[in-house]
Amino acid sequence: MNAIVQHMSLSHSQVKQHTAERFSKAAKQYQQHAKVQQQAASRLFSLLKSDYNCLLDLGAGPLLHHEHLQKCASSVLHIDLSHGMLRQGPSNTWRVCADMDKLPLQSDSISGIFSNFAIQWSDAPAQLFKELARVSRPRAHVVLSSVLDGSLKEIAQAWKALDGQCHINQFLTLEQLEWFARDAGFTIKQSQQVCLKDSFASAKDALKSVKNIGANQLQNQNTKQSGLMGKRRYESLLASYPLEHQQAVVSYEVAIMELIKL
Repeated sequence: MNAIVQHMSLSHSQVKQHTAERFSKAAKQYQQHAKVQQQAASRLFSLLKSDYNCLLDLGAGPLLHHEHLQKCASSVLHIDLSHGMLRQGPSNTWRVCADMDKLPLQSDSISGIFSNFAIQWSDAPAQLFKELARVSRPRAHVVLSSVLDGSLKEIAQAWKALDGQCHINQFLTLEQLEWFARDAGFTIKQSQQVCLKDSFASAKDALKSVKNIGANQLQNQNTKQSGLMGKRRYESLLASYPLEHQQAVVSYEVAIMELIKL
């Protein structure tokens, strides 16, 4: 079976467009740098069953997990907002380019959902969980991870030391995700918050690591700064980056959740 990559109706908001473009640019190098994402994926793998009829890989990225997921299901459908991401990976897979907040799937059609480091990009998390419930069959099994409030604290600390501002996106708390899940009609089998870290030899490498996976959240509000002034500002940012045992750490607070559709 040849791979099918289909463009569905994507959100026209600038945030969605920029997110898709950013991840498309990072697609080829994503696997090399997505170390924390792999840590989270390993935790989700341990929660998966082995007998799904149709398993949805939501926010599939460059299909890093296809080999493992196909062992657990009769069929696997990969959905991602980024066309560039979906062009990666094995060719004999079902792939759909679509917005996770508006899934182009029939109701009650999915028996399992796997989503790793993706749902934090939802514009409407309450609507997202309702969409997951809509496409899920009764007793469908969902395992997911999501970036939580408190992530990238080292980057935020460096920016605050420089200009008093945070310059990173604000993420939801675990309690908020749990509320959205229950409100959508899921029961929570288990839910926990873990801190996953990646370490780098320099602050420069730490800052670049976030960009390399397409998740750069730095929001330099003064975009007109350039030349020598820009260089000085960047050097000051690097000097402000906190070190841990002489390493520049990037830490992520991560939700690990297992849900059952009621």
